[in-house]
Amino acid sequence: MTGVGLKIRSGFAVAVVVERRGDEFSVESRQVVALSSEELPQSRFPYHPTIELPAPRGDAVSKEAVAAVRRAAAREMKAFLEHAGSVACAGIVVGSLIDPKDIANPHIRAHAREGELFRTVVTDALAKAGVACGVLIEKEAYERVAAEVSRSADRLRNEIAALGQKRIKPWRTEEKLATLAACWQLEQRSR
Repeated sequence: MTGVGLKIRSGFAVAVVVERRGDEFSVESRQVVALSSEELPQSRFPYHPTIELPAPRGDAVSKEAVAAVRRAAAREMKAFLEHAGSVACAGIVVGSLIDPKDIANPHIRAHAREGELFRTVVTDALAKAGVACGVLIEKEAYERVAAEVSRSADRLRNEIAALGQKRIKPWRTEEKLATLAACWQLEQRSR
């Protein structure tokens, strides 16, 4: 069974394809999936124009950037999923699930809106492809999954680190979190 994990960033996602055979997991590939448009640099931070430019212009630039994000993410996620093959499930890792409306600081609210947008375009693309997904918050990801699979978070970190070490380059925090998310969803599907 194949699962994908995605660590969502502003403007892109680090994606890892994981195969499960019996009780064994293997990392098959890693790639970066663009969620923004190179032709429109503002699409990497699409809500920043609303706080950096005068109101009418900032709103217009932001609206154009959000539309570019939706187009680019739909196209790139579709291509990624086609390349990944028959995907049974997906796990995504995000920085936060805080509702942007609850944030008073305009700059922090813009970041929260961007996080919400990038998470939404990824989950929408997965839903369109018929791929069920779960969401983990980065700060609590290892602890949450460890509790579900009856392991310590440290042991789980070591197991995830060993899966791609010397095979996948680069093999950083983003790749490990994406792998964790994919393994988590594959484990849930096998129950």
